[in-house]
Amino acid sequence: QTVGVRRGTVSLTTVRFCMRLRRVYIKRSGGEIASEACYAAWKGFSAKGYPLDFFEWQDLKQRCLKLDRETLVVGGTTTVHMALQQIGIEPPLPLNIPQQLRKSAGRRIWGTTLGELRDTVLHSGFEACFIKPETATKSFPGFVVRNESDLDQITHLADETRLQASEPVTFMTEWRYFVHDEKVVGLAHYAGDWTVHPSPETVKSAVAAFSAAPIAYALDYGLTETGESLLVEANDAFALGAHGIDPLVYALMLEDRWLEITEPA
Repeated sequence: QTVGVRRGTVSLTTVRFCMRLRRVYIKRSGGEIASEACYAAWKGFSAKGYPLDFFEWQDLKQRCLKLDRETLVVGGTTTVHMALQQIGIEPPLPLNIPQQLRKSAGRRIWGTTLGELRDTVLHSGFEACFIKPETATKSFPGFVVRNESDLDQITHLADETRLQASEPVTFMTEWRYFVHDEKVVGLAHYAGDWTVHPSPETVKSAVAAFSAAPIAYALDYGLTETGESLLVEANDAFALGAHGIDPLVYALMLEDRWLEITEPA
């Protein structure tokens, strides 16, 4: 099957592809397509001619879907994690700020536990830090801890919870760069001043340096007030916000990453 697509002002080469999936399940919520990303996937996989079905959260939770390696599930992180577990595959760990790209972050980054942080924040001389889950993806959204009361929002989590901590950085603008097969295939502005953007050369260098990267992922980059282009974080493509990227490009990223994750050992 052959499809010609155009993204923004850049003409993409004609895309040729074969059917590598038997079916694609796309999440709904209350009868409506669950998110902008799910809608983009629906458009992209429709263009590819794949058989499509919709499901609600309870359908997946109650194991009503016939899942296997050739049946891709589109939804949020929790949804895709559950789908992978149902076919006997351990979900990948979050990319966060990969070791190979630590220099691109431009700030100190370290691993800790919630218990260690709770102890440290009580001591005099504690310096504010930004925290996010290191392994339990989406157990809470990242935030800056300045004092003990800031930890009230995660009192339900155990002391053993692994965290990635870093020095806080203020960004003027933040952009997402979509990377597929070692090439930037799209970008989107998602926070701050849209009239400024990070250095393209910095992003290209990061893509080249990230040799341990999955086949499809995104790099979020920000620009500081001093003009530094710094990595905010990396995000895996198996459950990735689309932010207006071309639907066919987005579907190809989801497909390649799903097959990479489910590849037999």
